Amino acid sequence: MEELIKVTKDNKGNSVVSGRELHDFLGVNTPYTQWFERMVGYGFTENVDFIGLSQKSEKPIGGRPQQDHALTIDMAKEISMIQRTDKGKQARQYFIEVEKAYKQGQTQYKLPQTFSEALIELAKEVKKNEVLKPKADKYDRYLSSKGLITITEIAKEYGMSGKGLNKFLHEKGVIYKKGDKWFVYQRYANDGLVGYEIFMPEDKEIRRTLKWTTKGEQFIRSILEDEGIAPVLERPSQMTIEKPQEEYDGDYYTASEIAYKLYLPKGAELLIGKLANEYRLKPVFSDSNKYCRRVVDEYGRKTWQYTALGARVIEELIEKMEV
Repeated sequence: MEELIKVTKDNKGNSVVSGRELHDFLGVNTPYTQWFERMVGYGFTENVDFIGLSQKSEKPIGGRPQQDHALTIDMAKEISMIQRTDKGKQARQYFIEVEKAYKQGQTQYKLPQTFSEALIELAKEVKKNEVLKPKADKYDRYLSSKGLITITEIAKEYGMSGKGLNKFLHEKGVIYKKGDKWFVYQRYANDGLVGYEIFMPEDKEIRRTLKWTTKGEQFIRSILEDEGIAPVLERPSQMTIEKPQEEYDGDYYTASEIAYKLYLPKGAELLIGKLANEYRLKPVFSDSNKYCRRVVDEYGRKTWQYTALGARVIEELIEKMEV
């Protein structure tokens, strides 16, 4: 695959693109800073979709550094589509191919080593695009990610409205509203909980909708569970007398005690903690649930203790790993 716009990795291993290089490739006449400010107005968030040059380590040597931004591949694709030009379509298709190549482990293509080589490669690609003249497809107006689910779909399982569940998540400090759009807070931005679906109707403003990944859906369910909110189908029938939930009065086990009982090697406590986090056994917004509880030891350190059920789940997970 020929490189049109340089794609690099940031310090977190995410693929990023220079906003200024994208601006140059698209052939936008508006000055970069004005153009980028207008693009951000479509609903992109700093430190989620892009990061400023002042936060990057690489800066021009000597003189005042030019303003630039590192954009995620998703943001670069969306911006390319917004331009509604052949160059925009070409750039978007290029980023799609880059993503495919990364997923297939085919990223070792030869990169131009000099500015002249880069211009030659760009000229080849432009010429190729002019020859092919791809037809505008109405489905190009959609930028959907498979596997995403709306908040309404999650909410209806709990007898709630999408608006009500959004309000609940906002109160829990998970999402916030900007204008009429919802965004996830920065502390959850890199956890793979959400994605954004883009729809661009004919000659109208682009709509950018927050949706949830499978991991995000489980995250929401864990929060609801911590609050004692169960799916409608799992609630006792209204025709029966609902018994109050009994508090756990059994023994609690530390990670060290579980490791000892399972004859695990030294340091296995870290593995147990990792499994508890990964499978969301720990409560998020409360101090306890049916799997474990948060306690403070005599030195003021926060630790976790597991119920018999929590210890059994940990044991089953470790057995599956064949530790």
